[in-house]
Amino acid sequence: MFQSRTAKVLILSSGQALTALVGVVSMAVLTRVFDQRDYGTYRQTLLAYTFAVPFITLGLDRALYFFLPGEEKRPRGLLVENLLLLTLAGGILSLFIALGGNLLLARRFNNPDLGPILLWLIPYPLLMLPASSFNACLMARNRTEQVAGFSIGSRLVMLVFVLTPVVFWATPTAAIGGTVAGAGVTTAAALFLMFHACNVGPWRPTWNGLWKQFAFSVPLGLAALVGSVSLSLDQMLVSLRCTPDVFAVYSVGAMEIPLIGMITGSITSVVMVDYAKFYRESRISDIVALIHTAMTKSALLLLPIMFFLLGVAPDMMCFLFGEDYRGAAAPFRVFLLLLPMRAITFGAVLQAAGKSHHILISSILTLVANAVLGWLAIGWIGPVGTAMASVISIYFLCVPYLIYAICSTLHFPWRKLFPWWELAKLTMATAFSGLVTWTVVMFFPGPHLLRLAVYGIVYFPLTLVILLLMGFTDYTKMLGQLQESIRGKIWHRKANQT
Repeated sequence: MFQSRTAKVLILSSGQALTALVGVVSMAVLTRVFDQRDYGTYRQTLLAYTFAVPFITLGLDRALYFFLPGEEKRPRGLLVENLLLLTLAGGILSLFIALGGNLLLARRFNNPDLGPILLWLIPYPLLMLPASSFNACLMARNRTEQVAGFSIGSRLVMLVFVLTPVVFWATPTAAIGGTVAGAGVTTAAALFLMFHACNVGPWRPTWNGLWKQFAFSVPLGLAALVGSVSLSLDQMLVSLRCTPDVFAVYSVGAMEIPLIGMITGSITSVVMVDYAKFYRESRISDIVALIHTAMTKSALLLLPIMFFLLGVAPDMMCFLFGEDYRGAAAPFRVFLLLLPMRAITFGAVLQAAGKSHHILISSILTLVANAVLGWLAIGWIGPVGTAMASVISIYFLCVPYLIYAICSTLHFPWRKLFPWWELAKLTMATAFSGLVTWTVVMFFPGPHLLRLAVYGIVYFPLTLVILLLMGFTDYTKMLGQLQESIRGKIWHRKANQT
């Protein structure tokens, strides 16, 4: 059955949001079971794995996006070839840990407890990496619902496997052991679904097929490597320069709200097609008009969320993770300042115009600046300094470069590229609403959950009224579209049942 791009994006985004929510629940439980040092050790163990994976997979987990669509002769053989390469990559990482990499990382992270626990992680790459191409495989075979379902189900399974042993043995080793066991179960399910989707043709791999996938993936992986390293660089810097308990607090605050990726990913994926079409037809004014629309709609959702979370950050951290993690509100607030940048579809415009190299250049420049500033800022300010370095690097280096790249590509002046006045009005409106609400709640005593509820009850109605009075009527349109979409989905489901 054919699915529109929007439908696929919404299905995947909802799955990603729910899986991220499961991750927050896991963090909330573990921060209360472990002390800060043990939780920091647990997070450092997983950080070592996630930081190393892009270096050894090199884009192999995304190769099937290119090789599987439309393949009818030997999809099963292509899948086997991909799994063999990913298993080899997992073996390399496991071998590194077993041959002394665990002790090297323990010394670099200033945490002697990390060495023995990393040994428990040796089977993990061999179990997890073959399943890393699951999304590419099933998306290429048009199995979107299975991707979303597996994403949610696998995270729930991992949650159970991690938390169950922790109930009996409240140690990082128990949590890592449960993580490895859960990986075995979820990977088995992933392989079953992958082979079920690719059940045609011979299964035997060929040297030529292995080489083609490897040769295709390496350039792709090198380009994606910069972005992957950037995502975890701040946590790596804090791990290298701070104690495990300090890292534990920072890692809790250095997270993105699940809803954000759902909103920005959905909008970017949808407008990408129109950007490409307009660029091919030299309809620059239509591209700019679409940029204005996409940014305004994104900002209508992102800016109110940003100012709400800026106000409730300490209460939210204490409610979710306990009083010991009140300090996590500082990096959390700093990273919230990046939300306005998520409303700008830089990547979508440049990819549609065939100028993706600008994205790579900006990523490299930002990564270098972030590494240098972050390392220095930790010594000057503390862990929150690396978060501030990330924000400064993006605002003062990445964003100006990308604006220059888009303007030179479209031959359009930067003053008219974005809806500056609309964004300014929206920022002032939501900031004023947040300030009023914060002033009211500041004098309101009570438990954290009650303060969160009062803040939301005051902030969101006040923000909605102010925006409607200022002429931002898109909210009512969006609510109407959402209602129609839900009705249409229910009607379609009933029709299928009958």
